[in-house]
Amino acid sequence: MVLIKSSEIRLPESSKSKTKELMIPSALMETDADPDPDMVEFSPGVITRSIGLLEHGRQKHYYSDGNFNLIRLIFHLLKQTGPAHVFMTTYSISQQSLEKVQNALNKKDLLSIRFLIDNRVKVMSPKPFQMLRQSFTYRCISLHAKVALLENDEWKISIVTSQNATDNPKLERGVIFTDDRIFNFDKTQLENAFNRGTD
Repeated sequence: MVLIKSSEIRLPESSKSKTKELMIPSALMETDADPDPDMVEFSPGVITRSIGLLEHGRQKHYYSDGNFNLIRLIFHLLKQTGPAHVFMTTYSISQQSLEKVQNALNKKDLLSIRFLIDNRVKVMSPKPFQMLRQSFTYRCISLHAKVALLENDEWKISIVTSQNATDNPKLERGVIFTDDRIFNFDKTQLENAFNRGTD
């Protein structure tokens, strides 16, 4: 019987190996957990009761039962942070959400926004995709992650959620991080994905 070390195994290279390499995560991060996270019990109705106020250095864990989507959550947080730059990913997006984003940009409530969206939005939502192409900075890639990054001089916020930028009457779960390290980790990964994306 011959034993082989796993380090000695050489897999044959395929023609797609270069593409696959780009998809391997370039970093993993471990951080200390917030010892006292804010766990908001679901409260039907307005978003202010469902989310409440943010505090620097604390995580906020929440559920939504379809009473707000990711875009509405971002706008709720912007009322606390002031105008910010936003970089978000979504698997789906609606015309109504894009119109609200455009309105916020016009009113200077939003400093800038970039979208990283799933390739299938082109086919699943042709009208919103047309507006996205005409009015916003975006890239398409194969994704299912829903993440939003908000950044200004006072805040670096990462939202990691099951919510998209569409209304959906389903139970959703999310976490809002106010930790610079988590924000920087997410931003690095999403910038890499954005750079790989297509129009």
